[in-house]
Amino acid sequence: MSAPSISTFAELLMRAPAGVALLARLEVAQRDDVAWFEWPSNSNSDAVQLAAASVKNMTLGELLAVAVSAAEHFAGPWSGESLSALPTLYEAADSRHEIAEAVATVFFAPLHRGADLRAQEWWYEEPRDASPRRSPYFTDYSEVYGNGEFTWSGLWTATDPPDEVHDALISAWDGSGRDVSRWLLPIRANSRLWTIDGPDDWVRLVETYPKMATRPHAGWELPGPNQHRSDIRALLRIPRQHAVRDKIQSHLLPDWNEVAVDFDGVHLSWAGFLTAEGYVSDLPSGGVTMLRYWGSERTLWLHDVFGEAQPLTAPALTSRIGGNGVNVSVDGTRRARDLGTLDILLGRKMTKA
Repeated sequence: MSAPSISTFAELLMRAPAGVALLARLEVAQRDDVAWFEWPSNSNSDAVQLAAASVKNMTLGELLAVAVSAAEHFAGPWSGESLSALPTLYEAADSRHEIAEAVATVFFAPLHRGADLRAQEWWYEEPRDASPRRSPYFTDYSEVYGNGEFTWSGLWTATDPPDEVHDALISAWDGSGRDVSRWLLPIRANSRLWTIDGPDDWVRLVETYPKMATRPHAGWELPGPNQHRSDIRALLRIPRQHAVRDKIQSHLLPDWNEVAVDFDGVHLSWAGFLTAEGYVSDLPSGGVTMLRYWGSERTLWLHDVFGEAQPLTAPALTSRIGGNGVNVSVDGTRRARDLGTLDILLGRKMTKA
């Protein structure tokens, strides 16, 4: 599970759906003929050079905000535009090599940053009735989303995301527009983590702990829920694309029960998000797999390896996509509710009848 070289990472950005979306959005920011929310029908060499130069002056948070938004709108299964955008973005990907090299060179280290066990944040959007209606985590790993892209029996954390990306994260994590708090969850130092820095790391996870999908799930690949299978023809004609397959021998995903025997969590780095999210990989044993619906850098924890939760200030949300940040450092009522919920979810306190 070692990180690739800078040049290999740049090549992956030009082959991965989230990667080609990022490169296009960075170029669009340097053009006057395309709106920021549109995908370009071609590549402009002058804009590519300007985009590559601009990367050197960006903060990590600014880059991540562009990356999460672009992946969601240009390459995500919930977007009605992905199947129209991705063929064009793939066709122009090689001409944006200079941008890919700039991203890989400037941000290689922070994008491949591991899950800092001292900086894990639990973000909580309180449900309408302010009480969890589910059994505790870590009890039934076979309770999965879709065909097994992740288990519902795990708890998500993110590694101290920069303020600039907070709005985009709420959207990518499918927020419902209610107020969001965040907590620091210290992690036990000897916790066992599987790290995903790219599609090969996901393949190794699936090959080590394989479970075959036994039912169809239209959203596991493009076309997703808001797209049509008849629209994949343009993408299929591009040999280097990794966004769709029209025929598969089998679809494999992790057996989360088996993963939990050997590991406490699975961490997706920002590099892994940019290169593995939505990337169809052909397996050495036959069939295909794809990491999907993680939406950002995240860790899926499979065991209670947490110390005492510590309240943090509110997420830097603008309310542009609905919902506000809650500062549980000063909001004692919300702080108490959150701590009670966390105890229930971690199985540290039984739910009242």
